[in-house]
Amino acid sequence: MTCEMNQVPRRAAVFASGRSIAMTPLMIVALLTVAPAARQATFNAHDDFTEYHMLDPASHQFHIVYYLNQRQAGATTLLNQTRSGSEGSDISVSDPQTGQPLKHEYKTGAELNAAGETGRLSATEHYIRAFLARPVPAGGEGRVRIEKTYLDEKSYYAQGDEIVFARSLGIGRNAIVLPKGYAVASSNVASQLTALPDGRLKLVFENINTYAADVMIRGRKSAAVVSRPAPIVERAFDFGKTLYDLGDPATHEIAVRHEYVETRIGARVTPEFFTRHRLTNVVVTDMDTGKPLVAASRAGAWTIDLAAPIARDTESAHISVTGRDQDPAFRIDGDSLVWQKVLAEPRVTILLPAGWEVAVISTPVTVTTTRDGRAAIQLYNPRVEPATMVLRAVRAR
Repeated sequence: MTCEMNQVPRRAAVFASGRSIAMTPLMIVALLTVAPAARQATFNAHDDFTEYHMLDPASHQFHIVYYLNQRQAGATTLLNQTRSGSEGSDISVSDPQTGQPLKHEYKTGAELNAAGETGRLSATEHYIRAFLARPVPAGGEGRVRIEKTYLDEKSYYAQGDEIVFARSLGIGRNAIVLPKGYAVASSNVASQLTALPDGRLKLVFENINTYAADVMIRGRKSAAVVSRPAPIVERAFDFGKTLYDLGDPATHEIAVRHEYVETRIGARVTPEFFTRHRLTNVVVTDMDTGKPLVAASRAGAWTIDLAAPIARDTESAHISVTGRDQDPAFRIDGDSLVWQKVLAEPRVTILLPAGWEVAVISTPVTVTTTRDGRAAIQLYNPRVEPATMVLRAVRAR
């Protein structure tokens, strides 16, 4: 694996890093168990990320790095299937928290069922079974980093003077790295375009739809060299997401949950989230272990003490911050509920109070209904710039 792959988390830290800005003294840190705001199925959309490195076109091979999550409390394994028509090799599995290798097996569905793995597995297809560093804690997640190489001549091939990567990608967040010496000829997905230190070009994108993206990337040989690649924030790689559970608009109260992956080296961190919100009843949790973390105001900035210091690029911390916000912009206007909010996060879920339905929203979103009848709004902002959202809802009749 190239050294650039190990640098992926460090590039993401550009967005994750926070500035030392003092918070209001009203912030109260309550180190208790996490009180999830609601509806994990909606909130967990696009948790996973995949990066594809195109190898020699004549080989029809590409190296894949998966960041995958297991959210079933108590689970000790995670399965990753080899897609039909592809041949998998060079498999390795590691723990994103420590960077240490994890035990894994590569077996057919029939072999896994015989070994006690439950679920509907295809008997003849192959799966990676990764053994987690610890059982998934209640309210937390188990993370794995899987690397493998695929041989798939139908997905990656030469066509005349160009190379083609054509594949249906079911995971929402993706990056595709062209071989060295190739430029982008065309792309049917709107992507950020950057260059790795060795000059290879990289496309980064998030599919905001609920169905798989049929990706078609074409590259052509080029002698042009990107000698000084401009650093950019790879938005799709950012693991941050926020849930706003709207309460009674007459009280302006909103339950907030924010999760992100911290990659900055050190024992203490200041999430940028703390600079944008004035929360009370705050609970900070290590999602990898489910254990509370200590947060305190130091030198005018709120910081979090990590469970284990981050010492290398291959290490990270998965952090959850929950609390309550009182936002005067969330209010009653006549017979409507209104809220105007600047949203800096790449992924936002908004739950309307029971009995309200969406009437107006200024930014493109998807809308679903939870099992208990509440409207759930999902917003994906692929831009680095914050999105200003104007929301209006009316009572259901």
